[in-house]
Amino acid sequence: MKVKVGDMVMFVGEGRYAKWFFGHIAFVKSVFERSNASKPPITRYHCRVEWLHPVNYHGKFATVSDFDAEKFEVLS
Repeated sequence: MKVKVGDMVMFVGEGRYAKWFFGHIAFVKSVFERSNASKPPITRYHCRVEWLHPVNYHGKFATVSDFDAEKFEVLS
């Protein structure tokens, strides 16, 4: 499911950021496309989110983050 501005989402991505962000809830503030230089170009959707509760990330509290949209699950 494609995320849209205003959606409430949960971070479900795996990898290096899951340690801090997995399971945290946010609202989608914007969605944008990013294409790489491969032939043919691969377009991926990224989104900027605002966390419902700031996330402790390396000793600082993140209130807004940008991630690949595939790392989020839309909540109903």
